[in-house]
Amino acid sequence: MSSTKQNKFLVDCNSFYVSCERVFNPKLWGKPVVVLSNNDGCVVARSKEAKALGIPMGAPAYQYKKLFHEKNVFVYSSNYTLYGDLSHRVMQVLAQFSPHMEIYSIDEAFLEIETADPLALGFEIKSRVWKWTGIPVSVGISSTKTLAKVANHIAKKGSGANLLNQIDSTLATFPLGDIWGIGRRLSSRLQQRGILTPLELKNADSGWIRKCFSTTLLKTALELRGISCLKIEETTAPRKSITCSRSFSSPVETLKALEEALSSYTARAAEKLRAQESLASYLTVFLSTSPFIQMPYSNSATILLPAPNDHTPTLITYAKMCLRGIFREGYLYKKVGVLFTDLSSKACYQQDLFYHPSPRQTQAMQALDRINAAYGKPALQFAAEGIEKPWKMRRMHTSQHFSTSWKELLTIPLQKPRI
Repeated sequence: MSSTKQNKFLVDCNSFYVSCERVFNPKLWGKPVVVLSNNDGCVVARSKEAKALGIPMGAPAYQYKKLFHEKNVFVYSSNYTLYGDLSHRVMQVLAQFSPHMEIYSIDEAFLEIETADPLALGFEIKSRVWKWTGIPVSVGISSTKTLAKVANHIAKKGSGANLLNQIDSTLATFPLGDIWGIGRRLSSRLQQRGILTPLELKNADSGWIRKCFSTTLLKTALELRGISCLKIEETTAPRKSITCSRSFSSPVETLKALEEALSSYTARAAEKLRAQESLASYLTVFLSTSPFIQMPYSNSATILLPAPNDHTPTLITYAKMCLRGIFREGYLYKKVGVLFTDLSSKACYQQDLFYHPSPRQTQAMQALDRINAAYGKPALQFAAEGIEKPWKMRRMHTSQHFSTSWKELLTIPLQKPRI
């Protein structure tokens, strides 16, 4: 009788943004594809075919425009609505395998599963996600989250699923900077101290690690030893701050246009605030020109709200008040944004003796969020956000919202029957 063992599974979507574009556009399979950042600035996702052409991550799109044309590279603007919906579908499939799941990012999740054959289960996870969503994934399996990350790196270059058995031999050749939580800077500091490989970090003295570095790095070393220090976080902790900002497609000069953009970002941030049932006590507005002009300008202003708040019209009013205090005539602005800090739970916060939110305000915001969730954004928006929005992000190559908009559903033309 085979014994069961508890393992950590890291499921990571392969080239997620590119894979999302391919789900509803099969002609992209086997072709070089890149996805661009906001305002179509830089490459943020690449297919393996695009990587083979030498297109680096973060490459400025304008510098590679000629290469895109010569090599028939398919170029897409970021379609976050589509990516978010497909991510949700992938996570729903993964949730069927274990109630102990941590959604780590839009394209990654940790699972904790007790099974006698973890590798077979890893291939089953990979197969089911592909069959039900069309998204290819890699599965890394080991006794700790950090080792599962290492296993996932190997899985991506191999069969798509990997159970990390030969830990020491793997860590002896694995890049130190690729270990979860270490990175380039910490890797350089470790190498200066004689730690050149993850295996040497694993075998280093615990007291020395804590004294010369930190408890966090000690946890990483213990995880490499197979001692689980990082638990599966089944519930997402509320954010301690919420920000929303964008770079403009073209420079903005007028206060009116800046107010429209800021109102739109404030409305989006307030929606996030209500989604996690929090209230903001402080509001910060920041704006800046391009840093590359001869005399750049940037500034910010912070205000303490009269009482913790999540009411969008109130937040927009105070945001515009802050903006007027830092706006300067004669500049071409590139970016504006809003930041909410000192967040408190809506269920438990220090109330003001002289201020009580109106029940109608709460009901209005609930109705707003409900309608926008049902019919898509922006089914309802505030007049302060503007109509034409010339400052909106440049997205010249956006694909359809295949799964979230009735108007953009994929259609197949019916052929007339042969007689």
